[in-house]
Amino acid sequence: MLKRRFERLNALADINSASKYLEIGVSSGGTFIRVKVPQKIAVDPCFKDDVHKKYANENSIFYEITSDSFFSTLAPQHGEFDLIYLDGLHTFEQTFRDFCNSLRYSHSRTIWLIDDTCPISWFASLPNFRLFRILRKLLKIKDPSWMGDVYKVIFAIHDFFPQFSYATFPGHGQTVLWLETRKDFIPTWDSLEKISRLSYWDFEKFKDTHLLIRDPETILDQIKNSLS
Repeated sequence: MLKRRFERLNALADINSASKYLEIGVSSGGTFIRVKVPQKIAVDPCFKDDVHKKYANENSIFYEITSDSFFSTLAPQHGEFDLIYLDGLHTFEQTFRDFCNSLRYSHSRTIWLIDDTCPISWFASLPNFRLFRILRKLLKIKDPSWMGDVYKVIFAIHDFFPQFSYATFPGHGQTVLWLETRKDFIPTWDSLEKISRLSYWDFEKFKDTHLLIRDPETILDQIKNSLS
């Protein structure tokens, strides 16, 4: 159930009756074009397969710029988003900055989905994509999956954004966030520097306690109860 990205996003959109959607990191648009929200904004510095030429219209707007540029120049004219999907550069720093920037364009019922929060291996968790590609070629690894160190974003949200509740879909790591204060909050690292230095082995150590992996039905019910 809800194994594909767009299925999860559409299920989340149904919960808060989303009318405006933002996707950071669109690539060829496989997810974007399948999200059923009336007004959609796509942001990517380099669209693939001419997706921005094939699907752009008054309800699906494509911006071929970096997310930093989008938030600093164009986001203000679009106002608040109901559903935000972060799937840009797979590094802690960039994804965390995208999340922080997106807060300005959210409201009390906005739902976020952050992709690539559960790396499948040490190799897939390397934050340097160039190094990842070099090692993949040298080691003749066929699986192209690269998540980078996005998992650190969830650890940072855990420690520094207690006003948000979150849970992670099983399988391909995607973490959903919504505005609901977590009870009995206690920070684990209490330092962004410490979080930035965490390794894949730290991820393995803390994923069960801090990623909050739940089945899709449980996650959706939790959000429904919170936003009702």
